[in-house]
Amino acid sequence: MRYSSRFFLYAPFAALLILAALAMIHWWIVAATLSKRLDAANGHEIMPGVVLRFSDRKIGGFPFRLDTVLKNVRLSVNDVAGPVSWSSEDFAMHALTYGRDQAILEAAGKQTLSWRDAMGKEHRFDFLPGSFRASASLHDGRLERFDSEIRDLDGDDFRSGNAQLHFRSHGGGIDVYLKFDDAHIASGYAAALGPAVESLTASASLDHSLILTKLLQGKDAPENALEEWRQNGGKITVSDLALKRNVQDARFSGALSLDSAHDLSGTLSGNSAGSSLRFTGNRIGISGSPRP
Repeated sequence: MRYSSRFFLYAPFAALLILAALAMIHWWIVAATLSKRLDAANGHEIMPGVVLRFSDRKIGGFPFRLDTVLKNVRLSVNDVAGPVSWSSEDFAMHALTYGRDQAILEAAGKQTLSWRDAMGKEHRFDFLPGSFRASASLHDGRLERFDSEIRDLDGDDFRSGNAQLHFRSHGGGIDVYLKFDDAHIASGYAAALGPAVESLTASASLDHSLILTKLLQGKDAPENALEEWRQNGGKITVSDLALKRNVQDARFSGALSLDSAHDLSGTLSGNSAGSSLRFTGNRIGISGSPRP
């Protein structure tokens, strides 16, 4: 009786200690592996056509999380007209060492987005977000879901109280949702929509999604995948684009494609006679009365 009493008293505590020890060992193994991968990736391709650079890194979150903090991050993606680059003073990624393959992403400090248009002209957009958070979920090594939100985005040419981008990949295709609230567009690509936009939301889906499978698995360069998708008749079906500006509402729908420079091309028809949104080259044009 004395033996069994001790067993039932100490066994649960012993099991907890063993599990805790295993969790700590697992964390160190995973953290060491991640550390080596980050050092090997710095300044090199993390997938075809995508280069990551950073000046410093730190890994924490012991024992159940992996909190990775990178300083002065720069991510460059090759495209037809030249690289598209995004940089941030601070970038963090949070993930559990167990359970589903999901990561929470954060960016802070001054950020820059730069690219070249079809004519080779370089564009640069500097902005400072109040907060920039995102999450990414993988399934069988493939990006299945991506959600991002920027609050109080403040730039010289573009400002928005709230900006969101959501992405879903499923067996039937790819769905994309875009939203801007309290935006001010002074110039640039979407100048015709501004300057004051109370809200803009767009729901769209991409067909021929199987062509993009390797891209979502990180095995194909974005430039190559998009070009193959374009040449095979890939279309973006916009089921609803709702625009509210100057106390006027408008809704548009239709199909868009990519031109040879991978810019959006096509026309969305409005729900009032003669109204439309035209995507040509690196600009958006609006015509007709926006009020239904």
